[in-house]
Amino acid sequence: LKEAVAHFSHAMSKLCINVVWFKCTDLRTHDHAALRAAHADGLPVLHLYVLDPFWYEGKTRVCNFPKTGALRTRFHLEALEDLANRLAAKGHRLNLRNDVSTATCFSELCSDYTINAVFAFNEICSEELRIQRQVQDVLRENGQGSLHLFWGYELLHRDDLPFDPRTDRGAVKEVEIFMGRVKGVAPRPSAQQNPCFATGPDASVHWPRACTEIPGVAEVMGQNYSASEDPGEAKDPRAELRWRGGETAALAWMQKYVWNENCLVLTYVGATVVRNLYRSPLSEKATSKLSPWLAHGCLSPRLLYEEVERYVSEYRKTGPSARDTETYGYTHRILRELMWRDFVRFGSLEAGTSIFKIGGRDKVVRKKQPIHKTYPDLPSWSWSADLGLLQAWIDGRTGFPFIDSFMRELKATGYCKHVGRLCAGWFLISDLGLDWRMGGEWFESILIDYEPTLNWFNWVYACLEPVDVKRVPMGQQQCLEILHGGIQHDPDATYIKRWIPELSSLESIVAREPWRLDQQGFQWASKSTSLRKMPFSKPSPLGREDAERYASGSDPDAAVGSKSFRVLHMWRNLASACFPEWDALIPKFRTPSYGLSSLSSFCYGVDYPKPVIQPLSLMNTESIEARARWAKARAKVQREKESARIAELLHRSSMVKD
Repeated sequence: LKEAVAHFSHAMSKLCINVVWFKCTDLRTHDHAALRAAHADGLPVLHLYVLDPFWYEGKTRVCNFPKTGALRTRFHLEALEDLANRLAAKGHRLNLRNDVSTATCFSELCSDYTINAVFAFNEICSEELRIQRQVQDVLRENGQGSLHLFWGYELLHRDDLPFDPRTDRGAVKEVEIFMGRVKGVAPRPSAQQNPCFATGPDASVHWPRACTEIPGVAEVMGQNYSASEDPGEAKDPRAELRWRGGETAALAWMQKYVWNENCLVLTYVGATVVRNLYRSPLSEKATSKLSPWLAHGCLSPRLLYEEVERYVSEYRKTGPSARDTETYGYTHRILRELMWRDFVRFGSLEAGTSIFKIGGRDKVVRKKQPIHKTYPDLPSWSWSADLGLLQAWIDGRTGFPFIDSFMRELKATGYCKHVGRLCAGWFLISDLGLDWRMGGEWFESILIDYEPTLNWFNWVYACLEPVDVKRVPMGQQQCLEILHGGIQHDPDATYIKRWIPELSSLESIVAREPWRLDQQGFQWASKSTSLRKMPFSKPSPLGREDAERYASGSDPDAAVGSKSFRVLHMWRNLASACFPEWDALIPKFRTPSYGLSSLSSFCYGVDYPKPVIQPLSLMNTESIEARARWAKARAKVQREKESARIAELLHRSSMVKD
């Protein structure tokens, strides 16, 4: 009885608090439903982030990569420092715990405080849900308040969807179906969930067990840390941007990109645009670069949505000559990209753990085994676990420049464009035949904008499912998209040469396909590809007026290919149509030759590796290249005109104000 009384007295003496459990996907103070709810009832609030060793010292399951690499760990710590500063400005404190599991941390909280409730965002994936359940168990076993969960990562609120994403597979089968099903559903105003911070001397809780200062990258990662993989705070000179974690940096970049530089109408293309000849996602400022901040919740997608809507509304007032920004029924392409994020998130709710398994959500393929009675009607692949091939892919040393340039950028910066991730994924699956989960784990480790659903669902939906599973890898290139994409989006090989400087002395065609220098290993490609969906094979056509200008040899910016070449190519196509055997003769008699004078001191196979599998080349490369170069030059002229028009309007506006 005495022990019971003593225990009761101790419990009554403990401070009763609310806890805001921050995680790496909600590191902001605006539009934060959990933060708002915790401050709503007047209790003292303890703001908590746990640097759980599971995430920072743990390894991936298949390849033993660090679950969180140095680049993303640094971004996390920068975001936490910024969050701490923003909370301090409101009279509150961020309590960090290091070197303990999340469950242990909450067990200690239960010993030190009476917890009225814990407030946090919802989770979707299995590892995050497992930790969430552990926290709930700790709270229940200690007789504490419950865990209150809120939706806040997505653009659309889960409760506003006209279907249940957990059970309605049809709504999340394809992105276009999802877009149609949610048409007319409006995002909730971001201001509704802006917190009203509790005030007073006792409103903020300082937990004595918390870290006295934010630890460094090496301390957080433990044995996973490698100085050679940590570039520190330096910006790679080849990169467009060096991301700094935090809400403050996110809001500043949004202001600069949207309002100060008018990028939404001048340069924005969008991550998932791959068929537009005029606008390439590889161009400078073609994408918003907001994905790392969105992935970590430093920026609310609803706030971004509102800023874009406001900007487009203001832009349309500039006059009848304003460029049309509407695409796919949205006022701007960037809003469709936000809806793509929602498709991936809600699709993962239905898919469950299947996005981490070899066959994906539809069990597209199964592992080839001597006896396999499960899913006998499905194609089986002998998935390779060749670590040498995997390392060549990671290091950007496969001998396929369009792939290698993306992989080198990714390794150096933690980021590459969506088109690069797609091509690298297709190549790894259909050409190298590697277990796709090995690629998924590398992305999980290295990406600075990693979020589990965005990574793993995209690997399954965008990389595994488009592959023709009846065309098993055969030691030679089958995916022609990595050729089409390179020509269409990088006709001058500018991007390739930036990240693979050893190819800088080569002309564009050879820089993209250096195997053309090897007469013995040169092969022409047929029209077939290993993908069922072919996003690059049929790019959007030139407009009628531009098509006429291109055919006449009009040159908007000294970027048009030789007219005589186009005539030659027309005759070659005519010959191929009249004499089908012509195509068979071309590889034997028309293999191109490149003069040594254009190669400088480049030594193929020494300065840059030969392909790890048999490569192919497209016969009409020069024609496609000239057409893409002309379209991009035309788009550049249009952007310059619009930029000059906006500058003149701003100048007039400033004169009126003065």
